[in-house]
Amino acid sequence: MVRNRLVRLLAACGLSLAGCAEVYTLDLPDVNLEVPADLPQRLEAYRSGAEKWHGDPKAVADNAIRYSPHVDVPWKADPYKPSLYTVNESPEWGTYVVRGYIYPSGHLMRYRVKVRPYKEIWYPIQISRYKMYELSDDDKWHPHDH
Repeated sequence: MVRNRLVRLLAACGLSLAGCAEVYTLDLPDVNLEVPADLPQRLEAYRSGAEKWHGDPKAVADNAIRYSPHVDVPWKADPYKPSLYTVNESPEWGTYVVRGYIYPSGHLMRYRVKVRPYKEIWYPIQISRYKMYELSDDDKWHPHDH
């Protein structure tokens, strides 16, 4: 987790050196999720065809983010779009799914959901999120003197 924050900080520093802007990253607390007690029932629902989404890590991540009482997203009412998600693997995190969102203000929000397999289905174990703010030299909060 420290490595992840260091990578984000270095990326933000690199962006700020590339232009006349400073990037601030707000790393929100991780939301750890309990292993669902109903995994056998979810597997049966998946196998019967009633809940096929349990077999798609992107759909599992989408549901974890949308319906978590700890995460409020502005796109909650939008339909699920698999193309907005990417599935990744890492030795440190295992399998995880990432979705980004750009606010009308231009700020970037990233969501990462760690997922684990149970036979043919997936379940979420953690939601992480961070928001990146870019302040340019020309905005009213960060004026420059040229």
